[in-house]
Amino acid sequence: MNSGHARRIAFIEPSGAETNVFENYMRLPLTGCLYLGTILHNAGYSVKIYNENILSRKIDPFTIKADVYCLSALTVSANRAKLLAYQIKKVYPESRVIVGGIHASLVPEDFVEVADTVVTGEAEGNIVDIIERDHEEKIIGGRPIDNIENLPLVEYSLLEGVESMAIIPVMTSRGCPFDCNFCTVTKIFGKKFRMQSAERIVREIRHALRYFTTRDIFFYDDNFTANRNRIQRLCDLIEQENLDITWTAQVRSDISRDPEMIERMEQTGCRFFFIGFESINDATLKALHKSQTKSDIENAIDIIHKKGISIHGMFMFGEDNDTRETIHETVDFALRHHIDTVQFMILTPFPGTRLYEKICGEHRLYHTRWEYFNGMFLVFQPKSISPWMLQEDVLNAYRTFYSLWRVSIEGLMLVANIVLDALVWDFKRVLRYGFFTILLRAGATFIVKRHVVNYRLYIEFLEETQKPD
Repeated sequence: MNSGHARRIAFIEPSGAETNVFENYMRLPLTGCLYLGTILHNAGYSVKIYNENILSRKIDPFTIKADVYCLSALTVSANRAKLLAYQIKKVYPESRVIVGGIHASLVPEDFVEVADTVVTGEAEGNIVDIIERDHEEKIIGGRPIDNIENLPLVEYSLLEGVESMAIIPVMTSRGCPFDCNFCTVTKIFGKKFRMQSAERIVREIRHALRYFTTRDIFFYDDNFTANRNRIQRLCDLIEQENLDITWTAQVRSDISRDPEMIERMEQTGCRFFFIGFESINDATLKALHKSQTKSDIENAIDIIHKKGISIHGMFMFGEDNDTRETIHETVDFALRHHIDTVQFMILTPFPGTRLYEKICGEHRLYHTRWEYFNGMFLVFQPKSISPWMLQEDVLNAYRTFYSLWRVSIEGLMLVANIVLDALVWDFKRVLRYGFFTILLRAGATFIVKRHVVNYRLYIEFLEETQKPD
């Protein structure tokens, strides 16, 4: 049992603004609060974890009583976290407020006025010490975990609303050896790739399945297949232990260099790859330090689809080499190569990245209204396209890819396939066509339509505030 005076710990993960199209529908917790909460639970504390997205409501500080409140914020949810921290200190002045997470690690000074303590970096190694002792320092650095194999198995029951989750989040590695200039991963976790063994991953999965009715796993790792031997071993174990799961992983396009591994992943339940293609413009890819070419992307799409795995492709617009033609060509590319689902995002200079330093150094940043730093809105002056045109073209890109007409045609083709399959009592054609993908596209069509008003309002803001003198 802990020796400090605090007994009740509340972790709160705030939601971003309503302007974030995808966050409001992809309701998953980050693993930071889950690990930290589990460590404190195992140390004898009474812990509850609240995630506003999962709960589908804003947290009312009056309804949560704790000795210590730990808030974790992304950049997009930083302002919400600041408001909650302020409210909690007003309602419970004797309680302690700690703020951590990605944004606190990148811009700790954002929270020093509303929090008792701001924690940067990885806090699993010293979270108990932070809770048990009163530190004079306002900002405390975390201690990187050298061996993440030693992290505890997550106690998912600490998460309020866990029973409503349809996907199980699992993270098995930290750090990234690549050098993309827009990414915050290396700022938070460093460039050294640290990973859990395949055996440990299987233990985590088996443990997680005790808390969920779903058997669908999402691996959070930024580059899940960075170590191919580990993935081969994991696939062997999934098969040997009859885990009977379906899963999704984030990978790079260079996975196409190992078709046999892709096939093995599909055989053991992998259904979707999330891939940050970023651009089909080679000049843009080079400027972003992406270490891939358009040819690499085309090859990856072809091989992955041939092996039976669907692709969620993520593209970004707004880099200095991008033009309106780049956007139109990217949409045509995604349709022509039959990418299953897409995200068309706007390049966002997150604080702490080299891109942010470059944009600020050139005095091109429009504002630091963090709720708009979500990849959906333009927050800096692009070089080769007017800001409102870029914003409008991204909206039109979504409308084109997720058009109601396209989804309707696909639905009719699916019905036709069902009829043809029924004639021979063989439904393989339907399975090949991808019923689940059609559902995802139909849902995205609804989401895009619902958020048009957010785009329109922001375009009006750009037109009014960014007109040339």
